[in-house]
Amino acid sequence: MNATIHCRVKVEPMTHEEFMGAGKRLTIHYSFQTVPGGRVLVASTAKGICLLMPGAMKWLPVETLKRHFPHAQIRHRAVAAHRKAAWLLKGRSDKVDELCLHLHGTPFQLDVWRDLLQIPVGKVTTYLSIAQRIGRPKSARPVGQAVSANPIMYIVPCHRVVCSNGKLGGYRWDVSRKVKFLNQEAISTPKEDGVFSWEPTLF
Repeated sequence: MNATIHCRVKVEPMTHEEFMGAGKRLTIHYSFQTVPGGRVLVASTAKGICLLMPGAMKWLPVETLKRHFPHAQIRHRAVAAHRKAAWLLKGRSDKVDELCLHLHGTPFQLDVWRDLLQIPVGKVTTYLSIAQRIGRPKSARPVGQAVSANPIMYIVPCHRVVCSNGKLGGYRWDVSRKVKFLNQEAISTPKEDGVFSWEPTLF
């Protein structure tokens, strides 16, 4: 994955009625896109990207998509939103002016995911810091759960969150992938002292 995403990423909450298919059943299109680091599964509704995850079969990507959205019609078809996400992951944000994410989650989870979008490339933050920024200073553990439930790999950068003691913490898609992302971002982001390192620089 390329470390820098310059386009505007906005979050559109998915309503309970949309998720449940009340009135009109939600249609989700998915495709596999080849990006640096391998294939990813990208899924979207008419409003935006709803899931982005590793495409390797060991992660059971299609089964995971169906489990996330049990009331939706799931169709294998590439659409423009998928190509936008792939361009971003290839470092071609010049081809994308805006990307919309259509996310299903609780208000608390959405607050956490929006905060993740504010973490600059080359920096990390902590679960406690996020809890404080969203006005829930005693909710570091629930923040950790919300971070781990993030459905949009890399573009919503949950890999930039570490523990307050400096330990990496977990990562839904394997800690080795988290380390790889942080290393890539460290290489592409000059530090003020000229040292390329992802040692915690808290945001």
